Amino acid sequence: MLAYITTGTNNFQRSVDFYNALFDVLGYERQPAWTEGWAMWGKGNNPDEGFSFCLCPPFDGQPATAGNGTMFAFSADNADIVRRFHAAGLLAGGKDEGEPGTRTAYGPDFYVAYLRDPDGHKLACVYQHYSPEEDKHAEKSQPYHSQNNWQ
Repeated sequence: MLAYITTGTNNFQRSVDFYNALFDVLGYERQPAWTEGWAMWGKGNNPDEGFSFCLCPPFDGQPATAGNGTMFAFSADNADIVRRFHAAGLLAGGKDEGEPGTRTAYGPDFYVAYLRDPDGHKLACVYQHYSPEEDKHAEKSQPYHSQNNWQ
């Protein structure tokens, strides 16, 4: 459906370091950027195929701001990747927006974690086929239920 997403940053290198940590967990590689001052990640070394995530300063020269109600959700192949994504994001300077776990509003098989990147953009990492019986770390990672129940 999408070819790429571009998000703005106010501190390019800080954000590159943050996203390098996250995309390393998800198995995405840094791609050659289209232009100076951009960073891109995707699968394999072919930015023309598949989905890419791009990072750059805003074109209008104004400060980058996080969109109210905007969130980028990344797919994970299992719950452990969701947990590692969340931990890597926190270690790389992100802020917690919801610990890894299930959410009542989304059903018992929707395992997700939420972060804010250093510029305030909201991110999620989700595994949509979660089963506590198949998750060998389930006893260590109890389901998280936010106050809003939809976080």
